Amino acid sequence: MMSSWWSCACAPKVEAEFTVAGEETAEASCDIGDQKALLLGRTSSLVQSPKAGTKALTSSGAELAASKENPDEELTPSTTRASSSDPAEKLSNSASSATLVEEGGQTLSEANDAIPHDEASTMADDAARIPDVRSMLSGSELAAVKALEHELGNEGLDAVRAILVPGEALESCLLRFLKPNNLRPRPAAKALRAHLTWRGSVKPADLAPLAPGEICGCPDELLEKYMPTWHQGYDRQGRPVVFSHYGKFRFGPVLEAGVTVEKILQLHVRNSENTARLCGKQSSKLGRDVPNALIIMDTEGWDPNNLRSKGAFEWARGLAKIDQEHYPERMGQLLIINAPSSVHYFYKAASWMLPEKARNQVRILGGRETWEPALLELIEASQLPPQYGGTGPDLALATAAQQ
Repeated sequence: MMSSWWSCACAPKVEAEFTVAGEETAEASCDIGDQKALLLGRTSSLVQSPKAGTKALTSSGAELAASKENPDEELTPSTTRASSSDPAEKLSNSASSATLVEEGGQTLSEANDAIPHDEASTMADDAARIPDVRSMLSGSELAAVKALEHELGNEGLDAVRAILVPGEALESCLLRFLKPNNLRPRPAAKALRAHLTWRGSVKPADLAPLAPGEICGCPDELLEKYMPTWHQGYDRQGRPVVFSHYGKFRFGPVLEAGVTVEKILQLHVRNSENTARLCGKQSSKLGRDVPNALIIMDTEGWDPNNLRSKGAFEWARGLAKIDQEHYPERMGQLLIINAPSSVHYFYKAASWMLPEKARNQVRILGGRETWEPALLELIEASQLPPQYGGTGPDLALATAAQQ
């Protein structure tokens, strides 16, 4: 999730905490104006041309999603599925290993021959372990899921199954679209159909394996410097932890390098896809549903000049729309750390426009004395690097080295 703030160096540091209440909450993003979009656009990970790009990524195109996501490892998947725009043909093809082709022409079967037998068996076992979500639903949730299944019909359900990430249960996906719609099946079905069409147009599964620089057409080092986002282990609930250091965010140099807003939004889709895959992997590993991630946003060093860029506002609006319409319920909680007082005051002024669910997801924390105990309460020290109060490796550096 992306935020931007006005700086107020003379104001005292303030902690404003909003604890999560009730069931898992919805994405803290909806299109309510430029300032709110800047406050609550998400980076779970980020590009297109200012107007045409945003429209392309958020449009409801003409065809259903044609490919099932691949059983990728972490954030660097290497295989893609051949697909058809015809859902029926796609479903038929998915039964044949002949349609599974690794980049460069190697079949997935041939690629698996190179994996040690024990490791390959473990990977296959993990992919086969899908949590029994249905038995854990409340009565109202189960009734809503059944009603949505009826609303979608067999063809619609087959199309939804084709886009599930490995380890994700069908019911988990349906619930992610039901919850923002107050468990109403018809609006959820409409949202899911629009999402399927979007996936057929944008093809996020094809973006997931790419390096950030490949998507944006610039050196990876530029994005590492000005848009650092990385996966940093898991929290005590088993959720993936995703860090975004927006204190280092500088929009101007990225645009000056020829990167368009369209491409930045494509990068956001790529990162969101990989976060979803981490959730699926955890669901399979733990044997229970892990539908969302913990997002840590570090705002130390935030430059208010970012607010002067027209592209930044268009980007923020695009992020909010993408998150709300295509990755609902993927953000379980957002912690904004090293926040100046201006962040607190701005959020307080804008938060009344947000649903209560969204407000309950956010905690704004000032200095280290407030955010370090909060992080360690949620995350084991072994999962955090020393600069964030832990004893684990700095995975931001490891991610950069792999790219």
